[in-house]
Amino acid sequence: MTVTNRTLAQAPAARPLTPRQVGCAAMFGNAIELYDFMLYSFVAATVFGPLFFPGFEPWLGTLAALSGHAVGFLARPVGAVVFGRVGDRLGRRPALLASLLLMGVATVGVGVMPTYATIGVAAPVALVVLRLAQGLAVGGEYPGAVVVAVEHAPPGRATLYGALPQIGNMLGILLAGVSMLVTSLAVGTDTWQAWGWRVPFCASAILVLFGLALRMRLAETPEFVEASERVAAGREEPGALGRLLRDAHRPLLTCVLMWIGPVTFGYAFLTSLLAYVKKYEPGLSATVVQSGLVLTAAVLVLLVLTGGLYGGRWGSGRVVIGSGLLTALWAVPSYLLIETGVPAALWLAMIIGAIGYGLFGGVVPATMAHLFPVEVRYLGVAVAIAVSTLVGGGLMPLAALAAVGHYDGSPVPMMVMMGVAGLATLVGGVRLQRSRPRRGRPVPAAARGRS
Repeated sequence: MTVTNRTLAQAPAARPLTPRQVGCAAMFGNAIELYDFMLYSFVAATVFGPLFFPGFEPWLGTLAALSGHAVGFLARPVGAVVFGRVGDRLGRRPALLASLLLMGVATVGVGVMPTYATIGVAAPVALVVLRLAQGLAVGGEYPGAVVVAVEHAPPGRATLYGALPQIGNMLGILLAGVSMLVTSLAVGTDTWQAWGWRVPFCASAILVLFGLALRMRLAETPEFVEASERVAAGREEPGALGRLLRDAHRPLLTCVLMWIGPVTFGYAFLTSLLAYVKKYEPGLSATVVQSGLVLTAAVLVLLVLTGGLYGGRWGSGRVVIGSGLLTALWAVPSYLLIETGVPAALWLAMIIGAIGYGLFGGVVPATMAHLFPVEVRYLGVAVAIAVSTLVGGGLMPLAALAAVGHYDGSPVPMMVMMGVAGLATLVGGVRLQRSRPRRGRPVPAAARGRS
């Protein structure tokens, strides 16, 4: 097995990509994955209830659909461990190829899935299984894209290259929002609810094929090849979950905490908001929210790029603390603006809240990658993001929405959720500021915010 691992690590790709092309490929591949993953989240909040969970009161049907959405987050830690181990032991390229292929198959599967009216209870069961597959895939995608981009980055450009997959995230959200908005406007509300929602899912097949062609040309980084040689020679322990928890549990906890605020904002305002507005703000149509999603995603692309270009000068710890503070402080005003029922107020709530999220996404990925040794880097980044996303992107919004229903539409549970998430990120930022490099393993400049 050792010889096989070494051979896979050193096997060159045909016409390997340049570092700049690697960064663009990481960004594009991540855009495809987030397009697929978020498309399910968007449609679950508006369509899946009556089609796959009939017989429920509409709000309960929406919650049931969103519970299926949350299953994807439950699968993310499993995907993080599986793809993290593959990425650390067999190579970054095979892990990224497998994650993208799995995501593509699952997404197109949702697009062609018969509804409850056609195949009965098998429909929601199959829908949840496909969402599980999406969760497994995305659990390994973004972390791998970050690691590959950072390890291929030219000297002094790690922060910018680490930001490229996050820009891909925003482009994926933007693309999903645009595809929903354009399709729904083109076919009309009734047709969209009946079958129009399937079009964006099936269109994913074209994007996935292009992404796979790009990733076939990825070459392993010298840093990873050297690490695999050390493992092969017995000078270093191979990457495994046990080693990660034993040797890197402190940076792991720091990363989990600091990601909770951004992912909670992302999923509360980019997915759960559709369900919240549909039920409790009838003056705000789904089209208004979808337009806000497109606008916010476009602003986020600029914010992440700004963080990637200039965040190294600010210091990653300061950016994380600032992001946590903004998320916590904006929790109450944002929902008060949404409560006005004015479209411009809704968009303002989303865009201001996105400031901390966007700058965080531009600065932190490279820092996080450099907090872990190469031998467990993919696994460490994947587990940290998967756990924080499970908590902040899946469980917290679902619980808050259930509490909103219990308290007759009061936005207070959503406010509390955002405040708690912001405080978690603040604590993570303080831990990052106080962290010190371990003896014999100096923290690279990117991890100190000076890349």
